[in-house]
Amino acid sequence: MIRKLLTTKQYKLDKGLDSSVLTAGITLSPAGEAGQILKRKLATTCAMSGACAAGCLKFAGMNQYPTHAVARANRTAFWFDDRAAFLQQAIHEYQLVAAKAARENMLAAGRPNLLSDLPQMAQALADALPNIQFYDYTKIPRAWERVRSNYHLTYSASERSTAADIRDHFDHGINVAVVVSDIAKGEPLPATFTLHGITRPAIDGDENDVRFRDAVGVFVLLRWKGSKARLASATASKWAQPTIPLTLVH
Repeated sequence: MIRKLLTTKQYKLDKGLDSSVLTAGITLSPAGEAGQILKRKLATTCAMSGACAAGCLKFAGMNQYPTHAVARANRTAFWFDDRAAFLQQAIHEYQLVAAKAARENMLAAGRPNLLSDLPQMAQALADALPNIQFYDYTKIPRAWERVRSNYHLTYSASERSTAADIRDHFDHGINVAVVVSDIAKGEPLPATFTLHGITRPAIDGDENDVRFRDAVGVFVLLRWKGSKARLASATASKWAQPTIPLTLVH
């Protein structure tokens, strides 16, 4: 058993405190990282991994420390080795988060896939804990088929996403997140954004992580976080997209 699965101490999650939301997340290894670290065969945690590997948040903040990489690899192995025990522990820890949120008159929220994209795990937690609002980003298509009343999804556009993918998600009430390549931290983002000929209002996804409170029908723009070398790769693959800031967000 892993000593602790949940974290409430991440910069992005802490931004929810301003909205009276107490968020706890689970940080597993992205893609095939766990197997590489533990030197054993484990399934991928990111079925749609691709160019996003260059900008993965495992390279950001404390996630890049070797000790953190080993810890998330062990959590990932726990999931694949004993899913029932993993879920039992995660449910217990989330119940403690919900109790703390209630004491502090806050909303309890959970982001099960901070670095991973495992819908089965997230849906199981949402089904077991209807009093907690769960949410994730996902690159797996047809996200609308996996939502719950207490599980919100934002579709993450990738180099594989087509105009039909973007349009279908908007048509089903799912917002689309895009990593932008040419807007630095602190600089304003455009009020609208166009991808594959589809133009929609845009919001600043870096202001907070409370995606389930976003307006419906918008692009969620996220500034690039990482090195210039990795940005060049992400831009060349068309995973990270440039913007044309005509009308700025106020």
